[in-house]
Amino acid sequence: MDDLLAPRRPVFDARISLATAVHAQPGVYALLLGSGTSTAAGVPTGWGVVTALVAKVAAAAGEAMPTDADIEKWWTEHGDGAPLGYSALLESLASTPAARRALLASFFEPTPEERQQGIKVPGAAHRAIAALVARGAVRVIITTNFDRLIEQALEAEGIFPQVIASPAAIEGMEPLPHARCTVVKLHGDYARTDQLNTVEELSVYSAPWQRLLERVLDEYGLIVNGWSGDWDHGLVAALEGTRSRRYPLFWASRGELGQIAKRLVAQHRAHVITGAAAEQFFPDLVNRLEALDDLADPPLTKAMAVARLKRLLPDPVKHIEVADLFDTEIRRLRDYLRNLPPAPPAQDPATLQRAHDDVRARCDTLMRLLAHGVYLDRDRQHTALWVRVIEQLMRARRRPEGEPDPRWANLQHYPALLALKTASLAAVACYHDDVLLRLLRRPTWRIRAGNGHRPVAAMDALHDCRVLDFDTVNTFPRWQGVTWQYPQSRLLREDTLPVLLPLVGDEDSFLQLYHRTEYRTALAQSLFGVGDGLGPAPGGFAVDSQWAADGTLYWEADFRENADRDIWERTPLGRRDGEAYGRRLAVLAEQLRTAGHRRPVD
Repeated sequence: MDDLLAPRRPVFDARISLATAVHAQPGVYALLLGSGTSTAAGVPTGWGVVTALVAKVAAAAGEAMPTDADIEKWWTEHGDGAPLGYSALLESLASTPAARRALLASFFEPTPEERQQGIKVPGAAHRAIAALVARGAVRVIITTNFDRLIEQALEAEGIFPQVIASPAAIEGMEPLPHARCTVVKLHGDYARTDQLNTVEELSVYSAPWQRLLERVLDEYGLIVNGWSGDWDHGLVAALEGTRSRRYPLFWASRGELGQIAKRLVAQHRAHVITGAAAEQFFPDLVNRLEALDDLADPPLTKAMAVARLKRLLPDPVKHIEVADLFDTEIRRLRDYLRNLPPAPPAQDPATLQRAHDDVRARCDTLMRLLAHGVYLDRDRQHTALWVRVIEQLMRARRRPEGEPDPRWANLQHYPALLALKTASLAAVACYHDDVLLRLLRRPTWRIRAGNGHRPVAAMDALHDCRVLDFDTVNTFPRWQGVTWQYPQSRLLREDTLPVLLPLVGDEDSFLQLYHRTEYRTALAQSLFGVGDGLGPAPGGFAVDSQWAADGTLYWEADFRENADRDIWERTPLGRRDGEAYGRRLAVLAEQLRTAGHRRPVD
């Protein structure tokens, strides 16, 4: 009979079982994270901070620095009589809260240099965990870590979690099922002085902590990562006290499990995933969930997606289905951007071109939907949707924390730039200058400003020269050695041509449309302004061949003749018969001459 209870060799890799379980029951599994989840980001463990603080005390006292093995003995002989721990050390080294925070900042808050190197900022594991929360797969996170990397990663996704960092916070907390995400910092937060560090402190939890733990362990499945169980005796006891589990337990470990972990695995018949460092384990789980999404909801072919849009668009009752069609593509792109690998060591032009080409290929269906949607929306019923699509793509970009090369970080805004260009071209093609201006001005992206952020319009945040680097694009192998006066414009022109061609008929008509749209975009940037001294985006419409001998830009004349007068008169351009009109167009012409080092021909 004993053989019936012996563990059986699993039929599938535990990663498969985990992904299918989480996909089938979103929100049912909680995470239990230990120090191994953050050490890859360069954050010390709580005990690591304690030993470093003891070393500071020893150095300040002129004593020999104790070894790790002698830390507690040294403190017993030289300390203030209190047990060795975070609180006692901080009181000895810094007497005020401000001084204590400054002392701890070096352990948990990155310097500018560390931020550039990706140290002490959310890493791949934290970003993937935030992605799990964003998709509703995880709602409860228990962590023994003091750092705030999980919170920062969640906030970058637009999720502001309920954080419980002390027993006192439990009483007024929102019920777990009602909160989008709850982060339980079981051992406290680094900025507080009531953390749990010593063996004694970690052996028995207070009653509020114990009750909360018992509830989570009873009501949720558990995914353990980066936690060994070797020091946290109170947490081990809580797990041992959970005699029956409603949902399975999955234990992911970088290396071989220790004796305590093996005992817990055996008790709960847990699924074990070895060789699973956090920075690989969580992104892998996200990828597997996305694969299951695709299986449950296979993507439409491009032709099928456009055909479906054409059927839905004229029916005002079908606006939700139209939005769903775009949201599906946005989600796929957001998931792709979220899991972009870190910048490769060698970012040569060929590598960056491949990255841009991959992004462009993944955007193709959405670009075709946008082109047809904006072009066929003759009554302008869906303009708010086009604005939202661009804004959602802008916000799909991760904050560039620790990204050493801005070209790789800016790649995350290329889908939004492609969407803006595509929608703008379609709007101008059907003479909807009002839609164009809303596309350029309404979607916003928040940029750093002092200690906070401020919103900037899409025409600024997605300025050609902000997203695409001049020298890099000009050396892409696709040009076969040819260089361009405005390479960003050339790249975007080639990337949007296949999408707009079915709507405009031939390449000459597309080229005329492209120049007309570029001029209007530059005019809006000149009228409303863009930051960082960029000025209006120059392009193929402003190369030498587009200027007459008298210094007049051809596309300015085209604008004077064909622009929607009622729409543009509501902008700072003013009335065509007013004083400002000609002056502002002349200002734009001069800005474009300066940008291209172009002067009128005598």
